[in-house]
Amino acid sequence: MRILTKVAYAAPTVGLAALGLPLLIYLPDYYGTVVGLPLGLVGTAFLVARLADIAVDPVVGILTDRTRSRFGRFRLWLAIGTPLLMLSVQYLYMPPRDAGFLHLALGLAGTYSAWSLCFVSHLGWGGTLSGDYDERNSIFAWWQTLFLVGGLVVTALPLLPALRSAPQQVLPAMGWFVLLSLPLGVGAALILVPEHAGSRRRTPGRRDYLSLLGQAGVIRLLAADFLSSAAIYAGGAMFFFYYGTFHGLDRVQTATLLFAVKVGAMLGTYVWSRMGSRLEKHRAMTLAFGGLALMYLVVHLVPWTTLPTGMVILGGFGLFLSADPILVRSMMADLADERRLATGADQMGTLASLLSVSDKLAAAVGPALALTALSGAGFDARAASVPQTPQALTVLAIAAIWVPMAAHMTSAFLVWLHPLTAARQQSVQSELAVLE
Repeated sequence: MRILTKVAYAAPTVGLAALGLPLLIYLPDYYGTVVGLPLGLVGTAFLVARLADIAVDPVVGILTDRTRSRFGRFRLWLAIGTPLLMLSVQYLYMPPRDAGFLHLALGLAGTYSAWSLCFVSHLGWGGTLSGDYDERNSIFAWWQTLFLVGGLVVTALPLLPALRSAPQQVLPAMGWFVLLSLPLGVGAALILVPEHAGSRRRTPGRRDYLSLLGQAGVIRLLAADFLSSAAIYAGGAMFFFYYGTFHGLDRVQTATLLFAVKVGAMLGTYVWSRMGSRLEKHRAMTLAFGGLALMYLVVHLVPWTTLPTGMVILGGFGLFLSADPILVRSMMADLADERRLATGADQMGTLASLLSVSDKLAAAVGPALALTALSGAGFDARAASVPQTPQALTVLAIAAIWVPMAAHMTSAFLVWLHPLTAARQQSVQSELAVLE
């Protein structure tokens, strides 16, 4: 497949990625300070919208699996979801001064739902672009690369001189970035990237969906992805607390480490795309999960006192982070092919939606458990110059280092047992070619 085709397919992720940071960090602050809503109402709106959003993903997956269209089933729903997402972003990111709880709740519900429609349909589309074992790694590597680019750009917007002097304009500026980048990226994908018709596939029925979670490979892959993602999200919630407490870094220095993680992740997209082909995906993924577990030990036990040294170590940590978004998605697409051969039903959309659900549950569960444990241990987030209690320090190390390390080791064991090897995938593709 041409590089231009893969880049065009990945282009929508720039706009989709730019929705992550504002929703998590800037939107609650904006509605609490600029709009003036009570923080309790802001938190309630986010909780309700997020819980409802988790249920949207499987619905989108089922819709894409059951759609028949000359325009393509995934391309169709991406085209429908994009204007809905743009309208929701404009409504949510540029509220009137008298916006209330209902405005925020409706805006969040619309944005989350439309984002799920775009994300799941786009991710499922990527799984159908090629049945080649190695080519899928490359497709999702480009996906992850442009996703990281979008995240880096929107992270840098508040540093612009015009926005540093007018912080109340940061959120609307991020909204405008989404409104400009998303239609351009989606337009490029729809124009330049075809979708294979798959006209001989059978429409999945109720039994297909009920039996899907009984497939051992699917369960193991989802469990590994959930544990790894929950560990990463929990570590993210602990990031500023951990490096400020154990390494004495201020927020600017810690943010520099976070940037080093993102740079490492960018480099990792190429590394794990190649490693998945050289070692086979499940072995490369085992290596990556094991590498993440090892890097937690390096971060915590290897003494380092200078910021450049920390940046090198955290860059190495980031290098392993890109393996999951690339290889797990590629492995799930392989499982969809195997299931299509066995049942005659194409459930690529549903499997993509399950990965999205796994990520969202991990984003909710990981930080919630880590922060609750930290609060219960008496950790004082405001005590920058006051020593924490021994109990608080112990729980902080457990939540930020030891539990995530154990989660990644468990994930490594789960993917090592993955049943679909390169040879088996090639056999599946050969049999599908004869049947279809």
